[in-house]
This record gives sequence, structure tokens and C-alpha cells, in this order.
Amino acid sequence: MAEFWDVYNSKGKKKNKVIKKGQPLLEGEYHLIVECWIRCGKNLYLLQKRSANKKMFPNMWYCSAGGSVHAGEEPRDGLIREVKEELGLDISKDEIKLKRIIFEESSIFYIYLVDSEVDLNSLKLQSEEVAEAKIASLEEIKELIREGKMIYLDYYDKFFKSVEKIPYLI
Repeated sequence: MAEFWDVYNSKGKKKNKVIKKGQPLLEGEYHLIVECWIRCGKNLYLLQKRSANKKMFPNMWYCSAGGSVHAGEEPRDGLIREVKEELGLDISKDEIKLKRIIFEESSIFYIYLVDSEVDLNSLKLQSEEVAEAKIASLEEIKELIREGKMIYLDYYDKFFKSVEKIPYLI
């Protein structure tokens, strides 16, 4: 089934335009992407390893879940859908904490934190998207990045510093 995206302007306001995934955006147009870091304990995060079949970053470790927001969805709704599709986990809107909004190239990234206990054995990984999952400490994440085994994005340092100030309460 085809995937459609709402188009946004440079101020993050939705335009009256929808495109099909893969259709190029014009200059000054953006689509929404959500990324979720599920924190499973103090400095512990659920990571996913992207499928070998992925066009971008195959076999690379990545945050807990992420993807494009579909036309008609709000970012939080897109995040709930992505987490369910990729990991088989149910999260609710009240668990989701927005940490950053980043404009990059033709995308607006909504970066979220979710605190949740995770049982790796209960995950239902979407094989087309996710090869495996694990819980890693912040030090392990940094090591995976140094080894070139994990995607690194510019926001990570500020994200983790800001998250350290939020107590893990579960």
C-alpha cells in the first residue's frame, strides 16, 4: 500500500498538500519524521538494529523506533504507530515526552523520549524493518557509534545531556 505524507513549510506549518512517498519535495517543503528513544532504566535504552533490506543504514543500530509521519497523522500518533509496527509495543500519548524538533534538509524531526520497562522477549519485531533489538547503556551506545555500528546524528549529545536531567521514575 502506498504511503502518503503531509507537506510542511519552513516554519513547520502544514500546507494544503500531500505527496506520495518517494515524490520529491520542492525547495522549502518538508515532511515529518519521528524518532523515539525508549529509556528502560537509568542510562539504559532500547535499540533496534535495522534490517539488512533497508535502503538507508542497513544492519546499523538505531534509536528504539522511528519513521515518517503519514498524511493526516500528528507526530505523536505517528510515533505510536511506528513503535507498534516495528517493536510490537503499545505506548500512550501521556508517556511521550517531546525533547527536540530539528529541521534538516527536507525533513522535520520530532525526537521523543519514552520511559518504559521493556521485556526483550515480548517484542514482536517487524522483520522488514528490524533485525534485532537490545538494551544498551549510554556507554555501549557511544561505543557502537565509535565502532561505526550505530547511526550517529548531530542531536545525540544534547539529547542525552538533557535526558540525564530527567529522573527515570519507573
